[in-house]
Amino acid sequence: MALQVLATVGGGGTRLYPLTLSQPKPLVEICDTAIIAVLFRLLAVQGGRRFTLGSKGADNTLELSNYFKAGEGFFKRLGINDPDGFCYQPQYDDKGSADSLRYCMNYFDIKDDIVVVSGDNLIDIDLKKFMNFHHQHEPVLTVAVKEMKADESLSQYGVADIDDDFCIKRFVEKPKTGTEPSRMINTAFYLFSPQIREILQEMGDAARDIGGDLIPYLTEHGYKVYGYPIKGYWIDIGTPEKLHQAAMDVLAGRVKHFAFSHEYKPHQWIHPSTLSKIQGDLDSGEIKLKGNISIGRNCRIERGTIIENSHIGHTSMIERNVEIRNSMVMSFSKIKRGVIMNGAIVGRHSTIGTNCILDAHQPHANGKIPVIGEDLVLPAESTVLPGTRVAPLKYSHMVLATGKFAELGVDDRNIYFTEKAR
Repeated sequence: MALQVLATVGGGGTRLYPLTLSQPKPLVEICDTAIIAVLFRLLAVQGGRRFTLGSKGADNTLELSNYFKAGEGFFKRLGINDPDGFCYQPQYDDKGSADSLRYCMNYFDIKDDIVVVSGDNLIDIDLKKFMNFHHQHEPVLTVAVKEMKADESLSQYGVADIDDDFCIKRFVEKPKTGTEPSRMINTAFYLFSPQIREILQEMGDAARDIGGDLIPYLTEHGYKVYGYPIKGYWIDIGTPEKLHQAAMDVLAGRVKHFAFSHEYKPHQWIHPSTLSKIQGDLDSGEIKLKGNISIGRNCRIERGTIIENSHIGHTSMIERNVEIRNSMVMSFSKIKRGVIMNGAIVGRHSTIGTNCILDAHQPHANGKIPVIGEDLVLPAESTVLPGTRVAPLKYSHMVLATGKFAELGVDDRNIYFTEKAR
């Protein structure tokens, strides 16, 4: 089942600032693996052989191209010997996901069914069943839809107006509570029939966004659109809180297709190059591990450290008497002695100074988490409150130019900011 895949990866990722200030959102890591690589692995082992990345701008395109290149290494690691490779959108300033789809289908002369995915989602889906459903009903588009629980807000999603045969009449975007036509939401995981190429040409410049323009056009002009209900895991990683949730879910085994290597104990994985350095301290109890743990390669962890329900990225250094709970510490980080972390994210190549506190559960917790960006030094004795984000000072103009964040203060190295209330 050879399969064409297009990933829409053109967004700026501002809601994930500061983690996306120097890298595209799809390359932000979950347990040492880029978000988009987790998604692509799922698709490749189920038949995906040609991956096109609908990126735009030098920052996105060059970073993604450097990560995947032509795909040889990606497919080789999965034991796939018949790949068709990776392609990248040329220099074309698309107006959105539908415009990117139109341009890439024309540029690469794609005439087959095509799976279109958002590059910042995690999903568990059986592609064979998904495609069989599509071919059975023969629509122009099949959308993977997810039924949300009764206590979950739908106000940030496109909600399907769908009949008993799973035919979609329309999507209602971000409905107010009580006005939702169903509990089925758009997961931004699509399967288009080849006819979509002609329809996109027919739409012309009106084809900008898939959810906002293309799907309404299809439903309003009588083209068949179906919803395929998925039962497995799905999350849209749009905010630090969603990224943190995804990492905790991966560690807890809720993401079925994410497989760790080098099991140390049940629900605990430690790379051998790290385990060989800390085995004695683990045995003596000088280093304590609790709950779901993932620790990457070539880490140094000193005595007195407690790690609970957390991921430690590769080549990180953790000094004495550190407590890390419910947190993500990304690769090349340095956590100095006496640090306490609970429900926090630390970006790559950053240093957390002596006796700092990063705690999402401090008084006045607001459901948000502390987020430390990449390649920065947090001064000793700092306390980072829930919802506070920290980035190197050189990025202050990028942060504030979005209009989405309020500055909390600066020091000689960093800017401290938070998301504005909506």
